[in-house]
Amino acid sequence: MLKNTASPKVCDVRGTYAGTSITNGVTNALSYQLKDDNLAVGLDANGNQVTFGGYKNTCDSVIISAYYSVNGDYYLLQGALLNNGTAINGTFLNVTTGISGTFTMKQ
Repeated sequence: MLKNTASPKVCDVRGTYAGTSITNGVTNALSYQLKDDNLAVGLDANGNQVTFGGYKNTCDSVIISAYYSVNGDYYLLQGALLNNGTAINGTFLNVTTGISGTFTMKQ
């Protein structure tokens, strides 16, 4: 029997997404640039690149794995693509500390 080995469909989600994350009732600004070759770069409020990693996606979800240079922690963000790929809502986990929360970002 042949096994279906087709890869899930991938949609173009490149661009800059900005929004907020919430952890234990505290809201923080959040911004990521999803670039060519699946590079994910997080920006601080001044536009400085402070988070570096990669992303993968299907046409209904995005997963970002990144290193945050400010605190030296690793993060995993998993979100649903909404509004024809112009918004991402989901959850995140600080893999280093175990702290988790939710996020929402729009292009």
